[in-house]
Amino acid sequence: MKFILLFVLSVSLQSLFAQEETNDTLQLDLTKSIELALEYNHDLKIVKLDKLKADEQVTEAWGSSVFPKISGFVNYNRAIKRGEISIETPFFSGSFPSGTENTMTVGATLEQPLFTGAVFLAVRIAETYADIQEKFVDATTSEVIINVKKAYYSVLFANEALELAKLNLKLAEDNLRNTESLYKAGIAPEYDYVRAKVQVKNLIPELQHSENSLVLAKNLLKFVTGLDLSSELVINDSLSLKEITLSGEEELDQILLKKNHSLLQLRLQMQLQDDAISYQFTKHFPELYFNGNWQTQAQENDPRSFNNWRYKNSVYVGLNLKIPIFDGFQTTSKVEQARVDFYKAKEEYDKTVKLLKNNLKDVFLSIDEAKKKLDSYKATIEEAELAYDISQKRYSSGVGTQLETIDAMVSLTRAKVNYYNSIYDYYILHAQLDQLLANEIELSNTR
Repeated sequence: MKFILLFVLSVSLQSLFAQEETNDTLQLDLTKSIELALEYNHDLKIVKLDKLKADEQVTEAWGSSVFPKISGFVNYNRAIKRGEISIETPFFSGSFPSGTENTMTVGATLEQPLFTGAVFLAVRIAETYADIQEKFVDATTSEVIINVKKAYYSVLFANEALELAKLNLKLAEDNLRNTESLYKAGIAPEYDYVRAKVQVKNLIPELQHSENSLVLAKNLLKFVTGLDLSSELVINDSLSLKEITLSGEEELDQILLKKNHSLLQLRLQMQLQDDAISYQFTKHFPELYFNGNWQTQAQENDPRSFNNWRYKNSVYVGLNLKIPIFDGFQTTSKVEQARVDFYKAKEEYDKTVKLLKNNLKDVFLSIDEAKKKLDSYKATIEEAELAYDISQKRYSSGVGTQLETIDAMVSLTRAKVNYYNSIYDYYILHAQLDQLLANEIELSNTR
């Protein structure tokens, strides 16, 4: 009975703790979001496992091409029916059993490569492949960080859009109340009153859409950071502009060539293909191995007990020289294939350099364009706010029309949406620039 009570109490406490963990609200900012992604993002975990596999392949290469191979064996044979040896002579004829009823053989063999053309090339190729995987981890890390930034700023933008939707609905409801008062006082026509009600009803679905967009944006942020979709997020941040200074375009070009993840991977890929040419060419060379063999054997019949069996030892050492003479031009063909792969890797590198330089130019110009848009939209918001205030006063005084007020409110909303969207683009463009220049890796390694 005590055991049952303790079990029920334990289960209840575990359920309570699990509920508390589920109900915990996670406070996030951009730095915290990136830290979570670097630890829990699924894509990053996968490429890190690939890197561990590549490291193990380096060890495998050492074992297959440099270290000796030692193997042991044990062999026991029991004669169910032994063979017989027949002897026929002028003086005697008969048959005798062959061999013994029990045969036990224990031994070990050793093979050590002394000279092969690819004795260290295989290791170098494996190490280069491991370096490529490491650069791929860096590239994936950078990709994860930019995805986190996109998701994070999408949440901020969706939150601003939601606040604008709430503000628009509030303004429309205020306008409805004002119009209703004027209508009842006989100042405003019924058309204005009906139009004001329609405007309120049209903004209610827009508010619902903005709320759904915020939920989807938060779910995307949870996904890229590796969090459970049921977790609750609170982001106490706003989509405000913080201008980022840039270096000159020529300096950015040099940084791109020196640090970009894709270019570093492709350089290593060219090195890998160059080593592959040498590796295949070494198949033309002889290979020399040292061999060793130790063996002990016992052959006994049943009358002698196992612990009294008589074992005879033998030890052999020697050299094994393999000389390639003719293989139907297979080795020559493999060398040429590896050389073609090297040329392909070089062409891919040259193409990627041009493409990335063009991308850098595009991002650089887009950032400058985004800055000009921000200045323009900021001025537009101030003018739209002034126009909306004037339209309200004109309508209240009976000079303006309901259409002017609604148009002014729509223009104000559009100006704010454009402004926040430009801030979002501005930050995402800088994130793309950081990805091109591999700046995010340095930031992530300092955490």
